[in-house]
Amino acid sequence: MSNFAPADGQTVVYRTYKTRFVGLFAIVILNISTGFVWLTYSSALNAAKAYLNTDEMIVNLTTILYFIAFLIMSPVSGWMFEKKGIKYSLLFGAIIQLIGAAIRYIATFVASSPANPGPRLALTLVGQVIASGAQPFFLNAPPKFAAVWFSEDGRTTATMIGSVANALAAALAQLIIPVITVETDPETMASSVLLCLVLSVVAIVPVLFTPALPPTPPSPSAAAALEENVEEPFWVSLKKVGSNRQFMILMTLFGTFVGFFNAFSSLITTFTKPFGYSAEESGYFGAAMVVAGLVGAGFSGPIMDRTKQFKSVVKSMVPLSTLSYIVFCFVVRKDFFIGIMIVSIFIGLFSFTMLPVVLELGVECTYPVTPASSTSLLWGSGQFFAVVFLFVLQALQNDEKAVETGVNAPLIFIAAFCVLASIPVYFFKSPYLRLEAEGRARSSQGHVVVDSKVPYGTDDYGMDEVSLEDTKDVKSAMAV
Repeated sequence: MSNFAPADGQTVVYRTYKTRFVGLFAIVILNISTGFVWLTYSSALNAAKAYLNTDEMIVNLTTILYFIAFLIMSPVSGWMFEKKGIKYSLLFGAIIQLIGAAIRYIATFVASSPANPGPRLALTLVGQVIASGAQPFFLNAPPKFAAVWFSEDGRTTATMIGSVANALAAALAQLIIPVITVETDPETMASSVLLCLVLSVVAIVPVLFTPALPPTPPSPSAAAALEENVEEPFWVSLKKVGSNRQFMILMTLFGTFVGFFNAFSSLITTFTKPFGYSAEESGYFGAAMVVAGLVGAGFSGPIMDRTKQFKSVVKSMVPLSTLSYIVFCFVVRKDFFIGIMIVSIFIGLFSFTMLPVVLELGVECTYPVTPASSTSLLWGSGQFFAVVFLFVLQALQNDEKAVETGVNAPLIFIAAFCVLASIPVYFFKSPYLRLEAEGRARSSQGHVVVDSKVPYGTDDYGMDEVSLEDTKDVKSAMAV
């Protein structure tokens, strides 16, 4: 039996450790760094076109490469999480990103001209491809890390913090990179590329200080996850998740709304340009979505940790998010900046609120399968739909017809598709399998004693006690 497994009837104290915040900080920094590398060139489109001596399609390709690489590398990241552990998987991803970022920076020293753009462009794309392979290791990590290091009273918040860091990076990149890249001087693009390289180096540091595993589990489900004898091959768990009908409902939902949000935020300038809005004004719409989304996710995480009402929140947010996309079809018109801004806020608010909830719900409905499997499939579906939607929405865009009719065809497509995709969520009836298993485990272990106010002592890891329901008197536990 593993050191993590309590004997029957034994008093168990589930504990969390302060170093869990080092690991969570590492995941946040890694997601921020990958966001900057991802959007380096598309955030300063005109300067990037001149710097690479290429057209807009190739610059946009640097962004699309990330979606494609995610589909390829996401299963690999899930396999590594189970075989090598969270720390070494994050370190592997960080090294891949660093190599890619370094190759991109080397490209800044290669001469480029309209007559001979090849060497710099080729080296840049090679670096971008390598760096893009790292993103799944960072995006897929939060639910797995939260399951192993956090108690049930903090898991959703931890997942939320790690998951929205990438969106925060997207907003920061679109604000910072245009500032340090002068549009009339394409060679200043080298400064943005260097910034991304520095971020990639810095992001490795907290990973080095993250312990591979907690000394003791924070919850019964974490104890089971840390048991070597319950581990199964990743591909087996992936197959189990893929055959779970309740999970497939979540995957369709997550893929649709994450895919649309990614495509929508990427093309918002395209959607609003026919009605006279500048790129700067469109940037405000995108920023409003992200900021409102961060606020929504910031509230939903702690609330879910307290109430555990995952299904109720999802079934409430889905129609509200769909309604926001429908209203957006009609507010995008000339001289209605405030209306577009308000609806953008609601789109971000409702979409981001769902994000950590669906990720945690994916773990709940597939337990005891490893969280890496459900997370890989959920994020993979989001990236797949994003690629498809990007091509479909761009194909539907017709500026002249949009101005003539007053309604943009891609926006109608988004609204209609969201309506259809939201219907299955009302058939989602899976129980909270992980929470129920933890309840049974606590009952079978006699009494579980946890009290955040009573110092059991600390060690190098920095131990905190975990607050759980149904606790017994601490003194009686210490006497057992």
